[in-house]
Amino acid sequence: MSRFDEKGYFVMENAPVYLTLDMDRTAKWFEDVLGWYSNIVERDGSRNGTYGVVFDMLPEVERTHLAPFTGMQMFYGQPEPRWISFMQVRGIEKMYGYITANGWDKITEVKVQPWGGKTCDLTTVDGYVIKIFE
Repeated sequence: MSRFDEKGYFVMENAPVYLTLDMDRTAKWFEDVLGWYSNIVERDGSRNGTYGVVFDMLPEVERTHLAPFTGMQMFYGQPEPRWISFMQVRGIEKMYGYITANGWDKITEVKVQPWGGKTCDLTTVDGYVIKIFE
């Protein structure tokens, strides 16, 4: 029997935890700059977001859970400007062009790495760094 069989479980999805003090502003940034979708699921008594998600897939597809979740789980909290994700994409140059065409300049140029992949670093509206690779 293998370790996989012995443990009796497997991971379905895994998403970064993204802290923000203004979930509406953060969600709008993901929508406007990356072309993603958002859903602020819970709000406090003052209507401030306390839990939400941002994701790149059509909401209708994401709701069906036919594909793994490829976004970020947002929670209310103090952002921690640091490297938050190592995100694999297909079409990194097109992504870079899309982001810069939407007026965001806090992204490094796409570089070929010694291991053969291509990378760039995207700094979000809250100061997190998403390392993007293909």
